[in-house]
Amino acid sequence: MIKYSHRFSLGLIILAGGESSRMGHDKATLPWNGTDLLTDLLLRSQRAPFAERIVSINRDYSPKNLPAKLARSVRTIADNVQHCGPLGGLEAAMRDGECDYYLVLSVDLPFYDFSPISDILRPVRRDPELMAVIPRTKDGRDQPLAALYSRELVPAIAQQLRTGNYCLQEFLQKIPTATLKSCRPALYLNVNTMSDYEAAKGRAANSRRKVPVVTLTAPHSGDGKTTAAETAIAELTRRGYHVAYIKSTHHTDCRPKAGSDTDRARSAGAVSACLCSPDMIGPEAQKEDVIFNLTQQQLADLVLVESHSHGPFPQIDIQQADSANIVNHILFLTGYRSSEI
Repeated sequence: MIKYSHRFSLGLIILAGGESSRMGHDKATLPWNGTDLLTDLLLRSQRAPFAERIVSINRDYSPKNLPAKLARSVRTIADNVQHCGPLGGLEAAMRDGECDYYLVLSVDLPFYDFSPISDILRPVRRDPELMAVIPRTKDGRDQPLAALYSRELVPAIAQQLRTGNYCLQEFLQKIPTATLKSCRPALYLNVNTMSDYEAAKGRAANSRRKVPVVTLTAPHSGDGKTTAAETAIAELTRRGYHVAYIKSTHHTDCRPKAGSDTDRARSAGAVSACLCSPDMIGPEAQKEDVIFNLTQQQLADLVLVESHSHGPFPQIDIQQADSANIVNHILFLTGYRSSEI
């Protein structure tokens, strides 16, 4: 468990009352780790000894799925001013709270592990006049929805809300803040869209695998899957990764041929290249399972699978993907790159 000095009290606020307009679905209820994003974040919060946990949410939420001790530390609060973004949730939660400072997190942080707490508290120990500490990731992005705020800000937030200005960034420019630099981007990855959510699920799935896997898909032959795989293998190899290549095929003649897709993959730098053909699949087996088992036998940093639709999750549809960014997307999905989503 993370420990910190008790010269001041620290609480947790989770902002779960957003409208999720880009997602089209209440992000707090999205399935994650056998529960949902909100419940999973609360469960992870047990890594730190928060004096209280406040969930800013504009609907009913029952902590019945939480351990009893954790559930007793959780309460919910609705915004005092509706439809005003994070500032409204922050104002209502801190007004209802009793702690000196609050770690404030948006609900859609599936990889946040609470490890930055000791570092984020250090600036306010040195300078009690600070009203906020904002993490800044190594890619230069500030993270105001994974930051530390003083409860003394409540009157100032309320005043700004009364003016009709709901911009959190503008509010932060008016108060004494410190920046916590060089934070790990992966901790702050959020899920604003369904595409973000699927990518996060893919990354999480690969974190549990012996060898991470990404499938390149397209609905028809000749749509460029092999060319995309060939290009990605060459660039990944150039960056120092050992890449294996597996192609799902309906052909039964799998003898090595010059100029074949597997030959092209090897020429691009693949450490191994093989086919998954019908004669490898037993009568009771599912093709996806056979392909996946084959990927986990590869001696590589990652495996690229080429398939119309049968490859393991996660998948990249090359017709919809940004071709210039496919390699970075592959590295995000495999867990080797944390700044792209």
